[in-house]
Parts: sequence; C-alpha cells; structure tokens
Amino acid sequence: MTNTRGLLPETKLPDLLLATIGDFGRWQCRTSMLMALLKFPIAWFQLGIVFLAPPTEFWCRQPQDFNHLSVLEWKQLIKPVNTEPPFTSPCFMKNIEYKGNLQNRTISCRWGYEYDKSVMRTSIISEWNFVCGREFYADLIQITFMAGVLFGSFIFGLLADNYGRKRILIICIILQFIFGIASAVSPMYYIFLSSRFLLALANGGTVIISFVLCMEVVSGKWRTIIPILYQIPFGIGNTIMATLAYFIKEWRELQLVLSSLSAVFLIYIWFLPESPRWLVATGRKDKAVKTLEKALRINRVQGKNIADILENYTTNDRKVTPKFLTVFKTPALRKRTFFLALQWLLTGIIFHAFMQYVGQIGKNLFLNVSLGGLTAIPAAILCIFIVQKVGRKLAIACSQLITSLCLIIIYFIPLNTFFWDWPRIMFAGAIILTLSISTSTLFLFTGELYPTIIRNAGVGSSVVFFKVGAIIAPLVLSLLTIANYLPLLIMSVLALLQAFVIYPLPESKDCQLPDTITDIEMKAFKNAESSKKNAAQQEKLCVGAEDDNCNIIK
Repeated sequence: MTNTRGLLPETKLPDLLLATIGDFGRWQCRTSMLMALLKFPIAWFQLGIVFLAPPTEFWCRQPQDFNHLSVLEWKQLIKPVNTEPPFTSPCFMKNIEYKGNLQNRTISCRWGYEYDKSVMRTSIISEWNFVCGREFYADLIQITFMAGVLFGSFIFGLLADNYGRKRILIICIILQFIFGIASAVSPMYYIFLSSRFLLALANGGTVIISFVLCMEVVSGKWRTIIPILYQIPFGIGNTIMATLAYFIKEWRELQLVLSSLSAVFLIYIWFLPESPRWLVATGRKDKAVKTLEKALRINRVQGKNIADILENYTTNDRKVTPKFLTVFKTPALRKRTFFLALQWLLTGIIFHAFMQYVGQIGKNLFLNVSLGGLTAIPAAILCIFIVQKVGRKLAIACSQLITSLCLIIIYFIPLNTFFWDWPRIMFAGAIILTLSISTSTLFLFTGELYPTIIRNAGVGSSVVFFKVGAIIAPLVLSLLTIANYLPLLIMSVLALLQAFVIYPLPESKDCQLPDTITDIEMKAFKNAESSKKNAAQQEKLCVGAEDDNCNIIK
C-alpha cells in the first residue's frame, strides 16, 4: 500500500538488533552501563548550584571595635527601630555611631556583610557578595548554565546525527572535564560565568547523546526497561554530591573534586561503540557489520551472517542531513515536535523550580538533597512497572496529577513545626518520585516518537524546551519575595496542565522503534485510514438505528 503523500510501501522487517545480535545481551548491558554512569557528572554539574549558592543567612559585618560582642548581641544591637520595609531586611542596620537626636536612624551595612557558615563555609554568594540588590548575579549563573545546556543539547545532538554518536560524545566528555576544572579555579565572576556556560554546552551534548545511544542498542521489552534504569545514576549522583559537600563545604574545592572525578570517563575513548542503528540508517553498512560482528562475539551468538542480514535493511533517508527544520519536515513530525516541546517546557519549569525549592522544604539541605537523590531507585523500578502496564501517556499524566496535589499539600504544612520537618520532606520525596517517573517516561517517549535518522536532533530539539523551562524556573522561585504560596501554586497549575497536554500524542507502547521519516508518516497515514474506515463502518451500521452513539454520528 502506498499513501497519497507518495511514501514508499511499508515493509515488515524485524527489528534490526533482534535480527542480528538479539534484543539484549552482554554487549548491550556493557554499553548501557557506560551510558548510565555518565549521569553522575551530568547531575553534579546541573544541580551543583544547590551547594554553590545555597540559601545563606547574612547580616551586617561586625567591626573590630565591637568584637567583644557575640553574634547574637551584635544582631540585637544593630536591629533597626524602623520596622517598615525595606528596612526590615538584613541589608540595613541601626546607625550605632550617630550621636544626634536621630540615634536610631537606619542605614545600609557600612562595613560589609557576614555570612552563616553552617551549611557551606564558602559559596559564590559569600565570595562575591550576591546580596542586597546583587542576587540576580547568582540567578544568572544558573540561567546561563541552563542556556548552555539548551544550546549544547541541540548543537551536539545535530552533530551526533551527522557525524556519529561516539565521536561527538567523546568530544563532549573531554570538554566537560576541561571546563569543569576551569570553573573551579576561575578567579573572577565573569570568567566563572563563561566557564560554566562552556561546561553546560558539553553537559547538554552528553545528556542527549548518551540517552539516545542507550536507547538504540537495545530492543524488545528492554527498550522500555534500559532507558528508565539509565536515569537512576542521576539521583545517586545527587546523593554523592551532597555527601561530598557535607565534608568539603568549600565551593571551589567541591567543584574541583567533582570535575576531577569526571576525568574517569575519558576512558570511554577506548570502550565506547558506535550505534549500529545509526550506521545502518545512514548507509554505513560496512562499519555496521564490523560493530555488529563484535557484538555477536561478546553476546556469544553464533550462526548469523551479519552482511547478508543487512542487505535487507535499506532506507531512502540515508542521505538526509539532519537540520533544525528536519523535525518539522512532515505533518506527523510537526505534530509530535509541537506537543513534545510543550511537554518538555512544562517539565523543565516544574522540575528545576522544585529542585531549587528543596532548600526551603526543611533546614537540613544535605539531608534533603541526599534523600531526594535516593528516590531515583524506587522511582525507576516503579516507573518500569507502570509504563509496561499502562503505557507512556497515562504514566506521565497520572504522575503529574499526583505532583500537582502534593505541591498544594506542602503549602499547608507549616515549616519548623515537626521534627526535621518530616511531613514536608515526605511529600517533597513523593514529588521527586513522581517527577522522576514522568521525566524518565518522557525521555523514553520522546526517543520512541522520533526515527533513528533524526533521533538526536528530535530529542535535542524537544529537550531544548526543558532547558528553557530551567531558565524560567528561577523567576518562578523569585516570587517567594511576593508571597510564599506563589511558587507552589504556579508549579501545581503547570503540573495539572501537563497531565492534559500529553493526550494528542500517539502512544508508543509495544510499537517498533522507527528508523526513518517514512516509517513515521506511514504509521500516521495508516492510523488516519483506519479511523476513516472505522467511522465509515460505524455509520453503515447506524443506518436506521436509534443508538445514542449513532445519533452523534448522524
């Protein structure tokens, strides 16, 4: 059958990996683990802002003449009598040197600022005094970083579709290590900001390519299981980072240690394979044969001639050069790209806003981040079960509905009322659990909806909006200065909206992974034809009938 858009007839071929090396074996297991471990540095650099710029109490600096006073006595001495905003903020103090009748008049901090060092002994806030009108400089660091991840996801995703997964991923790993070290030793704010942006570019490329490669080396039921398990090290990476931060407590040393640990992944130059799907989809069958033959040996599969099998796998899209506009090339691709972009935008705002809001949940930042990271393990196990049972769309929708409800509940639980704020931490853990499920499922869903020939470009262009959401997230948190409930309310409404936006996208559960754009359009055409046929049959059956459904059709 050929559709009206001039597409090639659909050919029923078994999945490439299933026909050659099997859906899952030792080779796929090794490759998947290599990709999953890359989530450690991804987590360290993306969420490191929690310890680089933690919520920090500060007050006007105590001059040497008043060193005989304790910190508590000093705070009481300089407490302004004027209780009207903005003089109630710690940016102002009572003029203790004025001898006239206006002895109690309020002035800005004359000798600088002192910072609470109970969480981190040093931070970018205390080092560069990002307080009292300079808070935007701290926000700009995370905004710039997420902008870098945004561009990196898209740029390196396109490069990986054009030049191969392995080559571009290795470049990203090298750049991630170099600029991680550079940001740790940057002596000036703007050098630090530039280094973080370049680090983010590499980080974004690592995110997209590692996920896509992880998805492309497995088949069958493992295509659901492995991409979800791949997300677990991201949460564990947060726990590792929180543990290191608890003992180090110096932001430069912490950044240097985490960047140095990322150097371990440079060994991937010798161990990382190229994606067989990409090699076949782009017409590089000679290299695909070599890669698959090596995988055969590792998987201990015998009796298969890879070269003969690959003769049946041809594609009209092998000469397509992936570009930004490729994801809008056909009607089915345009629809998928639009709704996935909206999904990722909402997810980005909610996920990053809440992960930064975690510092407000309870007093123990290290505990909050550690427990939040450990929820990745039960989240992944639960996600696999849910996705296999109900599919991708329903899993995302239900997760976001629960997220929306828990966000509202947290607002009604007062801070510092219960031991360690355990009810707030409990519901925060539930939110991290549901966000982990929805985000992992959305990653899997996005990868399944784009064909191999443009999968990096498709996932990259969609996840770009995840980082746009990350850029917007600090603005949502800034509403805390207006009212405590606003960030939680906005996140709750957005989560509710996301649960409904997933509906127009096609379910990908139990569907074969598409390799070409033609595969996408053929499926859309068949679905449209099937809908027309069902409607025609129903209308024919309804002739002379009085059923309610028939009345609707009539």
